[in-house]
Amino acid sequence: MSAPPRLAATLFSFTNELLAAEHPPDALLDGLLRAEPDVAVEIDAAQHLRSYPLLDLDEVRRTAAVVAAAGGSASLLGAGADVAPGPGPLASDDERLAQLRSQVAAASALGAEGLRIPFGVLGWDVLAAAAADAREAGVLILEEVQGPADPAGGAIASRIDDLERTGETAVRLLLDTSALMSGLPPSYVDAVRAEGVPGELLDRLADALAERRVAPVVLPALGDDSLTPAAHALLITALTRFGAAPASAWLPLAPWIAAVHVKWWDLESAARDLAGEAGAVIDGLLAAGLPGTVCSEWGGHEWQGLEVAARDQVAAHLTLLRNRFRATSPHFGTKPT
Repeated sequence: MSAPPRLAATLFSFTNELLAAEHPPDALLDGLLRAEPDVAVEIDAAQHLRSYPLLDLDEVRRTAAVVAAAGGSASLLGAGADVAPGPGPLASDDERLAQLRSQVAAASALGAEGLRIPFGVLGWDVLAAAAADAREAGVLILEEVQGPADPAGGAIASRIDDLERTGETAVRLLLDTSALMSGLPPSYVDAVRAEGVPGELLDRLADALAERRVAPVVLPALGDDSLTPAAHALLITALTRFGAAPASAWLPLAPWIAAVHVKWWDLESAARDLAGEAGAVIDGLLAAGLPGTVCSEWGGHEWQGLEVAARDQVAAHLTLLRNRFRATSPHFGTKPT
């Protein structure tokens, strides 16, 4: 497999377009590959492939043909085992492993450098078994850490201990820069205000994010019946997806971080984050020899509808990334005209 591209965009940014179902996922994939020919595309299996989580290689190969026809490349396949497929018992380890093995094979069929899965969902025994398949296929299994994840916490320390103890090379971390936010995104603040959340609560939430203590502010608010369900959902987003650790807390983990998601919600906060700790951690990881991609991921679709086109948002953010890191990484190049 060739060296991975350094700049990528994920189709997860097109969640609203995928949900609208006006165009099939492969058409959106083709459009992004042709609009951004210097950029690899990450495909989210749960949104793109009907056979998820036990992926059908024939279906995957049809998508791989779309990538090839556009002259593009896939960076990662986003997937992960479905541990609770329905009412009743959770999926067994054997079932989880079968799903993961099918996803490793799918990532290989796409020519992707890796398979992205949520951090901590799978135990080490399952990961280690799937890693044997990944090594043979030349694919990395990347556990994504994001938002409130603690780089010095026990869960991440335990995984690094697994890697050091076994010498496993096919499992690494993917760092999502939602873990290094500079503050509440303006579009998020507008959305929460529109749902009637009091300004005083928003002020406390902004302070809590900066101080890395969001839970004590959000959890009591979730019991407030005067707030709308949409307000509760937005507050849960802050609880589960926002974080503000400094770059200095994450950079000691550089040997174990193989790719980055540059999470952003609006262009104003994106520029601010890239000028702050998120930009600093990417600088540090690139200097340390980051082996995988730096991928744009727009999350603002959660509270903004189809009137805000993902394609325009992603194009503008990719320009921000090129301008911010061109001097640091010549691999980013420039957008062809």
